[in-house]
Amino acid sequence: MRTTEIELVTYSIEDKKDQNENYYQVATTNFSEETEDGLPATTVDISEQCTGRFIRIDTDDSLLFTTLEDQEELDDHEAGQLLRATSWKPLKSPADKDWIKIKQTEEEEWLDSLKVPKEWLASDTSSVNLLSSPSSPVKSKVNPSKSDQPEKSEGGRSGWFLLSNHRQGLARGVAMTLNRNVSSFTSYIDLEPPSDTKDPVMDTLPDLLPGEMVISQADRVCVYSTHAGGMTSGQTGALFVTTLKLSFKLHVEKDAPRSNKLLGDTDITLSSIQAVYEILGDTGEKRKKLPLGSNVSNKIDGIFVLCKNFRFLRFSFKFAGVDTGRNITNALLHHSRPKKNELLFAFEHSLNENLHNQYGTVWEDVRRESECPNMRVSRANDTWQVSISLPQQFVVPAHVTDEALSLVSGLCLGTRPPVWVWGNKVGGAVFIQPTLNVSPSPSVDHMFEDFYRTKKRVTIDVDQSFPSHTQLEDSFISVLELHCMDGEKEAEEKDKSYFSSLESTGWLTSVGSALRLASQVADQMTIGKTVVLREGEGRSSSILIASLAQLLVCEDFRTRAGFEGLIQSNWVSLGFQFSKSHTLSNLSSKMSNLNPTFLLFLDCVHQMSLQFPSKLEFLPQYLMDVWDTTLLPVFDTFIFDSEHDRAVARSSPEIPLQLHSAWDWVKQFTSPQIEKWDNPLYGVPLRPPRSSSMEPSDLSMIMERQVHPTFPESKKFLPVSGEIINLSVWYQLFHRSVPFLSTTNTWTEKLTDLRREAKASVTTMMNTTKRPGVNHKNNHNIPHPQETR
Repeated sequence: MRTTEIELVTYSIEDKKDQNENYYQVATTNFSEETEDGLPATTVDISEQCTGRFIRIDTDDSLLFTTLEDQEELDDHEAGQLLRATSWKPLKSPADKDWIKIKQTEEEEWLDSLKVPKEWLASDTSSVNLLSSPSSPVKSKVNPSKSDQPEKSEGGRSGWFLLSNHRQGLARGVAMTLNRNVSSFTSYIDLEPPSDTKDPVMDTLPDLLPGEMVISQADRVCVYSTHAGGMTSGQTGALFVTTLKLSFKLHVEKDAPRSNKLLGDTDITLSSIQAVYEILGDTGEKRKKLPLGSNVSNKIDGIFVLCKNFRFLRFSFKFAGVDTGRNITNALLHHSRPKKNELLFAFEHSLNENLHNQYGTVWEDVRRESECPNMRVSRANDTWQVSISLPQQFVVPAHVTDEALSLVSGLCLGTRPPVWVWGNKVGGAVFIQPTLNVSPSPSVDHMFEDFYRTKKRVTIDVDQSFPSHTQLEDSFISVLELHCMDGEKEAEEKDKSYFSSLESTGWLTSVGSALRLASQVADQMTIGKTVVLREGEGRSSSILIASLAQLLVCEDFRTRAGFEGLIQSNWVSLGFQFSKSHTLSNLSSKMSNLNPTFLLFLDCVHQMSLQFPSKLEFLPQYLMDVWDTTLLPVFDTFIFDSEHDRAVARSSPEIPLQLHSAWDWVKQFTSPQIEKWDNPLYGVPLRPPRSSSMEPSDLSMIMERQVHPTFPESKKFLPVSGEIINLSVWYQLFHRSVPFLSTTNTWTEKLTDLRREAKASVTTMMNTTKRPGVNHKNNHNIPHPQETR
């Protein structure tokens, strides 16, 4: 069997008029390469003046080239010679059901093997304005009648078709006679609709924020999802890559309310993309990971997009245009990792309101609320002369002068001196100290002893007691790939060894280690000791441990407002590297992995909510929305590595940053959605009040017997457990995009509503029986941690 080479041929026919209102029709035919016989590769500007008349393209089903005698004689001798020299018979589309042949030609077998979707094949209906019948050659006729035709306007049409090598000579010759009596083009595929027909698909537009622009788009894209029972369903729509997100819009919109004001349910931000895979094979079970920042040159039939927040989407471009899959993929690979922070969407948009930085940390307020003695706020870093990774103001021991602070900072990595994070009125405190950048010596030890001036100092080396950054990065990638399953077959394979795979990721081990270290810090702090967390530059794991310890010892941080203030002061103000850790931008040529320290913190809080259901004011869904917001580059809260970077961006003369805090939740959610974060068990008295924890209630039936205090009244902090057996997998987050594994929320929502009703009833009764001097703030009437010290 001989080899048949296939060539792509494109054509266009444009209607034009000159300044004298004379109409012209210009035909252009483009061949992909030169032929061996030297015929021109491109035929352009074949025009004919149409004064008082116009050109119409007709199709004639009777002109099937069954024999050469059936053909009209070509006016052009060379074209006729080419026709007689080649036994060229145009293929008829397999979409025509009336055409049945027992034996197919070589080209017909090749066309069938392409498995072209029916949507790409032309219909059987002939059109006077379009090459609509691929089975018939097209003749160009001149119609002298003008009165029965609509007014001519400038326009045109275009399309493309495939041509085998032994037909190219004939097609090139016939292309030269397009403005004459006969034109022998055969179009298998026409991508553009008639000019007088409006395609409703093209009306699908993305929802754009102010300043958001479309980079690439594709119509007739399918998004697939697998449901319970193994059934895979697909929906068609338009896919857009913008400067903010990858947005999929259904052709038929649903009336369901949106879960986010800024993003649709099928929208994912470019900053949240972890990896892009090319889907290979007819079944789509094989995937090839595409490097971010690269370009693909081959045709892309489908992609699988995996996100850092455990969402994933699968798209198919089989029904879209030829290059749309490649264009969308290249746009994602290029724009999901900008080269610098200034290219993030936060620098390009405006929410019609320039917010004041009302959520910034005021360290004097933090120090005063803690009631920790012998501490002061230092302003030695007002112009960032001490360290650009620290805020302009931070808390240090009261006896430390600014000059001594500068000397100590020179001994630590990043020129960051030890900084105070939290304390209590009995003298307990938590400091974060970077590791030394000089060799240990007695003089160095003396300087740090003079800095703290306390004999109740406990130092915890976080680098030795907690997994390294590399281990955490590998752990996150393993957990992400383990829980993102695109079908039941893949789920069944992973289920066979799920628990061993989960253990090998080390994720729960890291969660347990963080909770145990936090409990150790909380225990030491409540008895008045100064705990020093020593780690790297003091910008990662030490912040995690200190934040968890504060949650354990102070119930104010367990409210939503207190929790957000904790993140703002410890994470944002003290310089956790959100942009670098979450790979929002890529400043180097080497692609870095996500550092999941902040996600690990949220998972630890999630474990607290499960072990103490009534101790947190918010539900786990709130924590998921916080994690999603860290990957949403609309707000300035989570897109910088330090306050210094934020100040520089805000004062930039070229692109000044407008401040929009992530804690302004009404920008993303409605009031009912925000109310659903509230935990109905928080703040509910579980029994009638009593004068002290050692005495029975006035309404108790107990006689002549003292009631011993029970857990957790006897504790000054939450005794959270870090043992693996007491930890739970965060399935609500990890399986959020796996429909056949997600549990129904119907009964959970009903139970939550019943709890809210019960809380309202109990609160009403408690208000009517309230006695003076009794604290009703806490669930179990626990003394405030500050009152017990």
